[in-house]
Amino acid sequence: MDVVLYGDSNTYGLMPEGGRYENRYSEILKKYFDLKVNIYEEGLVGRTTIYNDYRPNRKAIDDIDITLSKYKNIDLFVIMLGTNDYKKSNARSAKDLKKGMNKLLNKINGFGNVKKILVISPILLSKNISSLDSDFDYNSYLLSKKSYTVYKELADNYNALFFDAKEVAKAGMDGEHFDEYSHMELANNLIKIIESI
Repeated sequence: MDVVLYGDSNTYGLMPEGGRYENRYSEILKKYFDLKVNIYEEGLVGRTTIYNDYRPNRKAIDDIDITLSKYKNIDLFVIMLGTNDYKKSNARSAKDLKKGMNKLLNKINGFGNVKKILVISPILLSKNISSLDSDFDYNSYLLSKKSYTVYKELADNYNALFFDAKEVAKAGMDGEHFDEYSHMELANNLIKIIESI
C-alpha cells in the first residue's frame, strides 16, 4: 500500500521555534506500519494551493503534477493545505479557500493513479496570530475557523475522505505550526484511517 502525504510546513514537520521534528506525524506512521505500508513525505514549507508566497515555487497547482507523476499507483493521497492560503496577501474569504483546494482536487482526481483522496482541514491559527507573524491578520484567524466547512463540502463533492485536524491538533508558540503532541495525535488518527482502507 502506498500513501503520499502532501502538504506544507506542518507536513514537513517544522517546529514552532525553528528546526524540524524528528517525531513528526509522517515518521510516526513509518515506524508504526514498518514495511507494510509505504509512507511518502511531500511536505514543503510555505506551500499554498494557488497563491503566491514570498518564496518562489510554492504553489501546489504548479508542482502537484510532478508529485503525482513520481508514483505509479497511490492508494491514498493525503492533502493538508490551507494555512499559507490564510495569509493576508492571499485568500480573503471562504470562497477564495474553496477555489484553491477545488483546483487541486480536480487535478488529483483526473490524474488517474490515485485510488482515494483524504482531505485534511488545517489547524486553527492562534487568535493573536497577527502579533506573532505579520504575514497574517485577524481575518486569517477567522478563515482558519471556516476551513472545516469549506473542505468538508469539497471532500464530499469529490467522494474523498475527510478529517479535521482541529479535532486533535493545535498550534504551538508561533500560532501556526503543530506542537509535538499534535503530530502524535494526528498520526494516531491517520493510522485508524489507513487501516480502514
